[in-house]
Amino acid sequence: MFKKLVLLFVIATSTIFAANAQNNGKVTGKVLDAGSGEPVEYATVALLKPSDSSMANGTVTADNGSFSVSVPEGKYILRVSFMGFQTYYHPSQITVTASKTTKVGTVKISQNSQMMEQVVVKAERSMVDYQLDKRVVNVDKNIVAGGGTATDVLENVPSVAIDNDGNVTLRGSTNVKVLINDRPYELLGSDLETLLEQIPASSIENVEVVTNPSAKYDPEGMSGIINMKLKENSVGAKGLNGVVNLNFGSPLPKFVPTSMATINLNYNTGKWGFFLSADAGVRSHEHNAVTYLERFRDGAKYSADSLFEDGVHSNYMGSVKVGGEYHFNEKTTLALSYQLRGGNRVKKNSIDNYDYFNTNHFLDYTQTDTSSNKNHNHALNLNFIKKFDEKDRMLTADVTFNIRGRNGDGRQEQFYPNEAANLQNYYLRNSETENSNRNINMKLDYVHPFAEKFRLETGYEGRVMNTNQNYVYYLTENDNDSVWNLQKYLDERSSTHFDYGQNIHAIYATLGWKVSEKFSALAGLRGEYSAIYGEDKNHPDIEPVKKEYWELYPTLHMSYTINENQSVQLSYSRRVRRPHMWDLHPYLDVREGQQLSFGNPYLDPEFTNSFELSYNVAINKVNIFTSAYFRQTNNMMTRYGFVWDAASAAYYSPWMGYNPEYDGYWASTWQNLNKGLNYGLEFIVDWQIAKWWKVNVSVNLYESMIEGTELLDNQDKNAFRASGKFNSFMMLPKDWTIQFSGQYRAPFMDLQTDMLASYWADLAVKKDIMQKRATISLRVGDVFCTGGFGHTTDNEQMYRVMRSKRLSPSVTIGFSYKINNGLKQNRREGSDDDHDDEGSSDY
Repeated sequence: MFKKLVLLFVIATSTIFAANAQNNGKVTGKVLDAGSGEPVEYATVALLKPSDSSMANGTVTADNGSFSVSVPEGKYILRVSFMGFQTYYHPSQITVTASKTTKVGTVKISQNSQMMEQVVVKAERSMVDYQLDKRVVNVDKNIVAGGGTATDVLENVPSVAIDNDGNVTLRGSTNVKVLINDRPYELLGSDLETLLEQIPASSIENVEVVTNPSAKYDPEGMSGIINMKLKENSVGAKGLNGVVNLNFGSPLPKFVPTSMATINLNYNTGKWGFFLSADAGVRSHEHNAVTYLERFRDGAKYSADSLFEDGVHSNYMGSVKVGGEYHFNEKTTLALSYQLRGGNRVKKNSIDNYDYFNTNHFLDYTQTDTSSNKNHNHALNLNFIKKFDEKDRMLTADVTFNIRGRNGDGRQEQFYPNEAANLQNYYLRNSETENSNRNINMKLDYVHPFAEKFRLETGYEGRVMNTNQNYVYYLTENDNDSVWNLQKYLDERSSTHFDYGQNIHAIYATLGWKVSEKFSALAGLRGEYSAIYGEDKNHPDIEPVKKEYWELYPTLHMSYTINENQSVQLSYSRRVRRPHMWDLHPYLDVREGQQLSFGNPYLDPEFTNSFELSYNVAINKVNIFTSAYFRQTNNMMTRYGFVWDAASAAYYSPWMGYNPEYDGYWASTWQNLNKGLNYGLEFIVDWQIAKWWKVNVSVNLYESMIEGTELLDNQDKNAFRASGKFNSFMMLPKDWTIQFSGQYRAPFMDLQTDMLASYWADLAVKKDIMQKRATISLRVGDVFCTGGFGHTTDNEQMYRVMRSKRLSPSVTIGFSYKINNGLKQNRREGSDDDHDDEGSSDY
């Protein structure tokens, strides 16, 4: 199927090159929203023949609302259309002269509206905007995420999901790069899971999904980039404007509070602009899990246990951000901002273990795990923009300096009530952590158009990161066979003080070529130097990690507009997945349930060649986006597990050394495999059933294959995955809005594990009050209490069945109030979005 689609694309593009229009003239102009005055991006512009209203030629508007259409000499009718807006016809016919440009100036289009029982029901834009180089999910259209955090937002983005371990996945792959306002998430907080729970959903403007980015972007992430745009990045309209949001809720039937309060304010004089945003809250959830586990050695079973786990996790969070910008003139802007973000992540798990293999149950135990991790993050950002007289010529510079720290403590306690008095029946493990990180991210970008049909963009991006991780563990045991006498001592093997750094420097260039009004291409090349170092100061006998890489990353994007309702895009990029700190560090992490985890200092990056062919068509009130993608990964990185004993430790992790104390534990580490293949089909359908009702459905079908190696007994591993999301929006009279959403993930087989299917549904209701200055909302998550996950592992060393479920349903009540006009999210002119034309109609 993929080869046939590529063949059709080649035939279509060949036909374009065969046509050579002569004596054409141009019609240029700009399309604005009549209500807000903002540019309308990707509106359809068509020139119609007056004789029969057939289309002579057409295009879509650029990100600044501008358009240019080439047609033969003659008279035409100008038509502008865009979903959610009234179709515009120019009041008089446009006269086009050969080899000349006809300027129609500014065209203003208005949003659709219809009177219904004396109440105006406005047609809203879709939850997802399908742009030529990316998909943009408008968060304010998704009320089921209201009162939640960035985690809830991403759960409702087509193609994106949060897996069982809190990892973000795109098209089924965890190898994805996450950005916050175009910057790596590492610059804005601690681990990604904690950061996502600290960002309120009300602070997010939209989410961009870029599955095949150009050379301008960091090539990290096999499946692409997810970029979350935050609202406080704008100073908005003139005067004082802002929004206040309050949300409170809890899962049922127990009371586990989840609440959030946010405020966003901005003040703009035209020359100066200032903004302030703050938020505070707590996000909690409770879960329970049941695990049955059998372990085997030399073909014989030597243990059988059942574990029952109950856990409550709470994340207390807060942040404040202040900043401003100064317009030296219409073409030069300087902006400065500072953000302080902090939180405390508290976890408490209780585990009851019952041993079925020993008839006297002397290995039964009760375990309690508690931890508290306080984190703080300081981020200072400086942004400079210089525009020139020549259209689209621009220079931007962006520097972000970040300092963050984390201090925590943990306690793992085990008690064996059935052991004899002369045996050790108590185990206590305490942990103390102290981490510090310093990062600086620098970007310099220059755009220069030339020869009307070409545009060159070049720049530099660098990131220098240093982190100091100090983990100290203490053990407390009974040191006397007959007398209760607790002795505390340092667990030197598990304790670590890791000094780690990574430097990445890259230069890139992209050349855009507008071959014709309908066909455009963008070719790019990125050269990158990456250096990694790491040293365990507690264990000088462990060899330091030192790695250097010089790599080239080419990209190619082509776009063809068939007509005003159809377009085709073909893209290629080379991407990388770099090992992270804990992937490399051979630090022994001992976990509950007799589990070990450690890194591999010999792990190398994996490289992916990514191809994608997409087709977008609008039929009446239905928009269909279809994409076929294929990815080949070399030197594939994967986490592999095994039962710890002398033979397995020597074979799977010779760098660790053998410790008989952990015999029978389930150990996991990272390995490089030979090759992996991934290919799939994605369908996204937007259907405007009525002016008050729209539906969005997305389906992703995904097949992965890992080439057999000695590690896999030379057997290929295949896995088929399927997932789907459904969203229904109803905009009813009296300013009521109802959204019902559902998700389904089919069962699939991972490298060593069979994952169960998971599915759940959410419901939200919103109503505008106080003459639309305020909004109240009610959200019910996991309405039918079906959410949960589980997996089964069955091999020669282990048989494990695990089932887990969060407390549900969850209920959240929200209130939002607009100060003056609220926040009109006008992005600063010249930001990355304003000139990122990857695959667009301009070049």
